[in-house]
Amino acid sequence: MDDQPARSYATRAKLVASGPADATGWKPVTDRIRQHYDRKHLLVTNTGPRREGYTYCTRCGLIEPTAIPSGTVSGGHLKPFPDDREPTCQGSAATRGLVLGTDFISDVLLVSVRVEDPLTLQPGFLATEVALRTLSEAITLAATKRLEIEAGELQAEYRPALTPGGHQGLEAEIYIYDTLAGGAGFARRIGELGKVVFEDTIRLLEECPAGCDQSCYRCLRSFKNRFEHGLLDRHLGASLLRYLVLGEELVLDKTRVELAADRLYEDLSRHGLSDVHLRRNARIDVVGIGSIEAPILAHSGERDFIIGIHGPLTPDHATDESLRDAKEYGSVVPVLLVDELAISRNLPRASRQVIEAIT
Repeated sequence: MDDQPARSYATRAKLVASGPADATGWKPVTDRIRQHYDRKHLLVTNTGPRREGYTYCTRCGLIEPTAIPSGTVSGGHLKPFPDDREPTCQGSAATRGLVLGTDFISDVLLVSVRVEDPLTLQPGFLATEVALRTLSEAITLAATKRLEIEAGELQAEYRPALTPGGHQGLEAEIYIYDTLAGGAGFARRIGELGKVVFEDTIRLLEECPAGCDQSCYRCLRSFKNRFEHGLLDRHLGASLLRYLVLGEELVLDKTRVELAADRLYEDLSRHGLSDVHLRRNARIDVVGIGSIEAPILAHSGERDFIIGIHGPLTPDHATDESLRDAKEYGSVVPVLLVDELAISRNLPRASRQVIEAIT
């Protein structure tokens, strides 16, 4: 039985061009969202199986994935086209690790979103990837339903804004484009609809028919985004979009906060740390603040530590106001904040960070 062929997939289209440098080139949607429509070049690439690229014979044009261990391109091989006079290519002129790519022009709607401290959309952070991937998928779904077109007619991708704010994690961009080369006018139509598309997106994220925890095939998931299912979180996306569209404070659901604290407490307790005593929802007096409830109170040696939870997009910013006061003004009892997303995605690492801090 022959081995299954190595599979590879093209990336989502990448937008290389920057947005307009002049503010007048942008159309404001809300205080934190602006957009710009244009026809732009988009780039699609394929890095091959295991992202090792392709091996290409510069003599005859034969190409195969570099990841194939028994590759034939580098040595003598049959030509990929009929040649009765000389059917075999002598090889020895192969290029390895080649990335395939093509570009096309289409209608593109560039959406710029802006946040302020304590929120951050810092490039490379898992929380940023989850939030922006979720918004990209949700806006596309909401737009296709509003326009009554097939879901595959539009696609979206995100990137850090090509501005100082983008580098600081205060600005990001989502670009929505027509998948048909040359464009079909759908992205332009979304721009004309304005705020209503984002309001539709909020409802889509908040009203999953199945009431799922993060995402499912009834709301955000589909076959085409199967590789990003782990990056879809409708609750995080909805709270960010409410902040951007309605100006509401970014608030993490209390149930998720409590669940994260429970999981962290149980995992820390299983470690059986010597000289460390843990209590859940314990009250403690903090000098200058008064009595507060610590989600997790750790007594290690001669010191107390308050362990709390912070939202994925608000690092080092407690979900509870009393904890924020204790962290900012209290000096005797340290306050350690752990990312809710880190607890749900990588609990051992989150526990290790706490253990290293208190022992």
